[in-house]
Parts: sequence; structure tokens; C-alpha cells
Amino acid sequence: MPAIDLLDGTVDAEAWRAWARRMRRALDDAAVSPADAVVLLPFAELLPVARSAFAALGGWQPRVETTHTLADALGPPPARVPEAPSGDRVVDRLVAAALLRARDGSAAWARRDPRGFDHAVDAVVDAAHALMHAVAAQPPGQRHAWWQRARALLAPIEGPGRTERLLARVAVEWAALDDVQPTDRLWAARPAAWVTVAGVGGDALVSSLAAHAGAPVVDVRLVADAASGFARAASLPPPRRLVCDGFEDEAEAAAAEVLQAVQDAATPVLLVALDRALVRRVHAMLERVPGLRVHDETGWRLSTTRAAARVMALLRAAAPGADADAWLDALKADAALPASTVTAIESAWRSGRALDAGLAAAWGAQRDRLAPLSVPGRQPLRDWLRALATVLGAPAADPAAQQVAATLRLDDGDADAAWRAVVRETRLDRAGFVAWVDAALDAATFRPPAPAQPHVVITPLARALWRPFGAVVCPGCDGSRLGAAVAPDALWSDAVAAELGLETGAQLREREAVAFAQLLRAPRVVLLRRRSDAGEPLGPSPLVERAWRARRHAGTAAPPEQPARLAHRTVRPQPPARPAPRWPGPLPSRLSATAVQALRDCPYRFHARVGLGLREADELDAEVDKRDYGTWLHAVLLRFHQQRGAPRDSAADLAALASAADAAGGELGLDAARLLPYRAAFDAIAPRYVQWLHRRDADGWRWQAGEVERERAADERLPLRLGGRIDRIDDGPGGAVALIDYKTGSPVALRAAVREPLEDTQLATYAALLGERPPGRAVHAMYLALDDREAPVEIVHPDVAATAQGFIDGLAADLREIAAGAGLPALGEGAVCTHCEARGLCRRDHWSADDGDAAGAA
Repeated sequence: MPAIDLLDGTVDAEAWRAWARRMRRALDDAAVSPADAVVLLPFAELLPVARSAFAALGGWQPRVETTHTLADALGPPPARVPEAPSGDRVVDRLVAAALLRARDGSAAWARRDPRGFDHAVDAVVDAAHALMHAVAAQPPGQRHAWWQRARALLAPIEGPGRTERLLARVAVEWAALDDVQPTDRLWAARPAAWVTVAGVGGDALVSSLAAHAGAPVVDVRLVADAASGFARAASLPPPRRLVCDGFEDEAEAAAAEVLQAVQDAATPVLLVALDRALVRRVHAMLERVPGLRVHDETGWRLSTTRAAARVMALLRAAAPGADADAWLDALKADAALPASTVTAIESAWRSGRALDAGLAAAWGAQRDRLAPLSVPGRQPLRDWLRALATVLGAPAADPAAQQVAATLRLDDGDADAAWRAVVRETRLDRAGFVAWVDAALDAATFRPPAPAQPHVVITPLARALWRPFGAVVCPGCDGSRLGAAVAPDALWSDAVAAELGLETGAQLREREAVAFAQLLRAPRVVLLRRRSDAGEPLGPSPLVERAWRARRHAGTAAPPEQPARLAHRTVRPQPPARPAPRWPGPLPSRLSATAVQALRDCPYRFHARVGLGLREADELDAEVDKRDYGTWLHAVLLRFHQQRGAPRDSAADLAALASAADAAGGELGLDAARLLPYRAAFDAIAPRYVQWLHRRDADGWRWQAGEVERERAADERLPLRLGGRIDRIDDGPGGAVALIDYKTGSPVALRAAVREPLEDTQLATYAALLGERPPGRAVHAMYLALDDREAPVEIVHPDVAATAQGFIDGLAADLREIAAGAGLPALGEGAVCTHCEARGLCRRDHWSADDGDAAGAA
């Protein structure tokens, strides 16, 4: 039967009906009933379109299928050799990794370079799948000779390329384990006629079936080559070409063009996924439009779905020694506990409180539930998956959760023999299992269910072929994303690929060019690109230039690019003013030294902390930071001095310090390994601290108390209570007393703090907490820097008693103004602003320049 060329005209619903009528006439000319013919389409997205076109004609309908849907309809798939590639990456990566590790030296390679080994596994799987696809197009009787030719072409070599050739040979021998392919049932099919529809670049299996068929064949050619495709497209109205400045402009322009086409009823609109990052941005913009139905056929990584995140959160929480953050992630993702219970557990952990009986029981039940995922040592993958299935339970109605279960094959009843053999023989430790699950979820693609009659369809260029769209919007038409050079195959050359019937780089480029030429046949086409990408200039796509050369050669319109005209709205800047709220109610009855310091640092910070009662959530991770070090250091020195008593020799003091350091770490629950860097620094300081302590002993000073809670009662001068905790109080000669505050910060900053005594709030507060001292009994105060190369370093506050008096009077005056309604302005100055937890609340970074000139460096 003669071939039918369907190149002319615009691709729309009428073109498909015309196609169906021509098929009918061709079958009638061959005296073949349509009911006895089989139409083979290149991909499944064309099935509903072609079936609808035939149905519109009425009468007997041909069978419209792809090679895979027809093979599935002809019966169950043939039994496969368990060790052979299954075509499923999740299964085949496990088998390929085992095959490579079994080779001499490869196990050491996997340990030495795990990332490189994983790349090799992926390359072997990709090569095996390509070989399986190519051999499926060979008649069964010719496959032995085809495999022999593959072995000869991929024989081992020495020198450059040796590793790649060995991997290719592994792929050949692995794929050759089983000559049976899922589509082999097609060779026995005997329709009255085949109608073969060539897609982009043709289909080797369809061509081979047609060549060996004993029935008439109607060969429907979409396009002979790219050159003829561009020549035919040149006779149609030209697409619009828009150029944008950058990524965001291109995304906005593409979204605007899609919405305009929808508004003009030119639906469905095709959004071509040349640039996935850009298309995701456009998709996010379109989702904001009420009532707009968008179907993304490209999907996204399954690992980014909530269902996959839940699985990974549970696996991380089940790890021995998992920190509180990991457990909170798991509890919040899993929803096994009521949200109120999870919130109560988090609140207790963040505040350092012990869980009450009810919360402890709920928390213990969750740990017991995840215990099967914490098994030490190696065990079969089957056992790991059964444990995970038990923990997860039945998949929810969420399609993503169902796909997660299917990807990981959590239902043993759905497993085939090959999978059962793999999971029985593959043994993994816990870390290996978690890594495998992560890789499996990352390799899978989640495609959400299609809405009924979508307004917008997102699909790759190759899948847009011959589909009747009302309009096409194609962003990413630049030289980096459309028509760019194709990287050669990792394991063989183009010459070897051509010899074996595998796709070469030239064929891939031609396939893309043919698909783009076909795209230009839509009724309405907009091509967009941007001028630069991350600072790198971008030119137009060579395929767009090729299409425009074809138009100029044909003497048809070839309009130049136009700047994309984005909708702009002029908005007058209205930056927030520097806030100065009033106190929200009566003054508190008590202030801590920390609260007073906040008032002196920034009144707005005081408003946020004390007036609004806001607190920054504590971190729950297991990392030991500088704050933990400070807490530990205070605990060490307190324990040391409580047990010291009378002065003693240096060796005894050093031993006591080391013992106190060990005990304090255990009491605070700090991991010794994570504390090690700070412990090493402390061990270096300890001898100098003992020397400093002995000098104080000689000067007549004795440790009296540590971590002392003191409170100053309200009186006429300051009508509220003032409280605080003093790190250390020493008694000295003549009844003198010394207030010492341990610091792990820079001595330079501490010296700057006491250089202006009235600006040093902390030591002045401590002196005020002591109350009135008898005449002649001096009060001394100092910061003792313990985290410096020369530590300990004394930074003395001069005449702290007088400063305390002035501090009380100043604080009382400030509180009277606040009570009278004075504002509490955000200062926005200095280092305090840089590290302030309330910076987002006061919106410091959004003030006008006039309000924040002084904070430019903050």
C-alpha cells in the first residue's frame, strides 16, 4: 500500500479528521475492513486524539494502539530471567551494583570512590536499557547474531577508554541474559493491515514489524526530515518571537502569553518544557489563577513530594542517636500523633523540661514503632522493606503516597520473580538502605492525575508531536536549551551506536529539529528566550535561526524578535517608618538583668522580649555550639569551686578541674566527641586559670558562692523588683567583695563595654543586687575572659558601686517615661542590631533611608 504524507497544513482537530478519512480510503483501496486493521502510534498521548478522529467518522473502527499498549493487550508479559535487566531502574540499579562489585577490584572501587561507582552503575543500567530497546526491534531469529556483533564491536581494549569499554561489555552480557522482550508478542500478531505512524525519527520496532509483516502496510510519515519540515512550516503564518532580559522576565512573559491564549479560547495551550526550572516558575504563577486547569505531563521528582518526605523523615528519625530535630521532623510529617501532642513535646524539649507521663508514653510508643528500622548490621533488602511497610501502613488516598509505595514495592503481592530474587539476595546495612530509598525516590517521577479538559498542558518537545493544541508557548528558545550540542554516549561511540541500531548524537539532533519543525505547525506559536543567564549572554537557538532562514528562502514573512512587553504597575515606595510602640500594659513587677540590658541596647528589643513576651525558639540539634560551651564552662567552674575549699597545690587543682569537666559534660548531656574542640581549648586554659587562682589566693581572695540568684526589692527609687544571677562572688581583704562574670567573648569588646562605665549594664546590675554595703567594705566587679589566648583576662569595672547608684536612678527615670506613654523606638544601630532576634519584627531592613542612615553597616 502507498505511503501517506501528512505534512501539509496546520495541526488541529480538523487535520486529525482529515487524517482519519485518508486512512479509511487507503484501507478501502486495499479491500481491508477498518475493524481488522491495527494503527500503531509513536506514543500514548496521541491515542485519545486518533481514536476520537476515527470515532467522528462513525462505522467500524480500527484498533489504535502503541507497540506497548498492544503488547499488553495481547496477554501477560513473558517470564523473564531474574538476573536479566527488568527495565525498571529501581531494580536494575541493585542488580548492576552487585554485578560490578563481583568483578575483581570493584568492591574496593566502591569503597574508595562511592560517587564514581554510582555513576558507573547508572551508566551500565542506561546502556543495558538501550541495548534491550534496540534488540527488541530485531526479529527473534536474528537476535543471536545481533548479540555476537555487539560483543565484537564492544570487545575489551587497553589504554584510554578501557574502563568505559569494560562497563559497556558488562552491560552487553547482562542484557543478553534474556532474549525475550515484552513486545515479542507483536511478532505473532496477524492483523489484516498495519497502519504505521512514524514519530520523530521513526521507531525501529515498528519499521521492523512492517518489514516482516505478511499483511498490507500503510506507512504514515509525519515528516521525512528536518529540512522538509522547516520548508513546509515556512508556508504557514510566522510565530511571534519575544526576547526578555532575564529569567524572571521570561517566566512572566510566558505566563502572560499562556493566560492571553486561554482568554482568547485558544485552548488547550501547550507550554513546552525546554527549560524545566523556568517552566516550574511559570507553573507556579499559573497556579495562582482561580479556575485555571493545568496538567503537567513532565511531572517532578517523587522525592520532592510530601509523601516521600514523610518516608525519609521516619528513616532519619529511626537512626541510632537521632537528634531531637530529626524526631520532630518525623512526628510532624507522620501525623501518627495529634498535633497538640507533638506541639507539647516540642515545647518541653525546647524549654528543657522533662516530658510528663502522658507525653513520655506517646513518645516512647513512637520510638518503639520505628524500632524495626533501627536494626544494626546488614539484613536482606526484603526485611528492610517489610519493616518500612509496617511502619507506614496502608498508603493513603494521596496519589503521591501510592506511587511511593509502588516505587519501593512495599506490597509483596505485586512483586515479580526478578524483584523477589533481588530483594532476597541484596543485603544492606541501615545506612545503605536509607541511601537506596533516597536514590529510588529521587529517580522516580511523580505525575499528578490529569484534570478534566485542562486549559494548559506542560510537556516536553518530543511529546508535543502532532497533537492538536490551540496555541503553543515555547520559552527557552536560546542556544543553550534548544538545538545545543548533544553529549556523546558515555560507553560507546556514535559509530558503534549506528552499527547496532542505537540512537546516535546526529539522530538525536535530527529528532529535536524535526520535533521543533512540527511545533511550528500549530495555529498560534510564541517563541521566547532571554538575553542572559546568570550573567552569561545567550543567543537565539540555532533551530529558530534555521526556521527563519527557511522562511526567507521561501519568500514568506520572517519578522524579527520583539522585546516582551510585560504589564507594569507603578507603585510609590512606602517603606515602613522606624517603629516606636508604646508599652502594651502595666509595667512588669520584676525585671531581670537580661531584660534591663535589652532596654539599654534597644528599646524595641525590650518591647519585643518583655512587653510582648516573645522568645526565639532554641535549637534542638546535637551540635555543640559556643552557647553550649559557655554553659558547660560555668558548670565546670561552679563544681570545681564548690569542692575546692582551702587553697591547694597546682597539681591537685588541675586534676580537680579535669574531673569537674568530665562530670559537667555528663550532667548537661553533651556529647563528648562533639565537645572535644572546646574541651581541648579548656585544657589549654586550665593551667593558666590555676595560676591566676593561686595569685588571688595570695592576695587574700576566697571564692564564696557561684550562680547566685539575687533580687533587689522594690522601693521609692525603683518601684519594681530587680533580679539576676551572679556567676561568682569572692570575699576579699577588709570585708571587700568581688563580683565576677565569666565570659567566653572577646576581651576587646568587654574592654569597650567598661570604658564608659554608665554603658555597662550587667556588672552595674549585679552591684545593685548586693544592696547597700557597710562603710569601708568595697565592691569590686570584673569580667573574666576565659576564651582568649592569654586567658584568663581581667576586665575591671571601675567604681562599680557608684555606677550602680547612677544605673538605678537612670533605670527608674526610663521606666517612668515608659509608664507615661513614651515610645520604645527601634535604634537600628551597631552590632546589637546585626544579631537581634527581633530584626524581622521591627522590619529594620525595610526602613526608608532617612530612618536608618546610622544603621547602614548594621
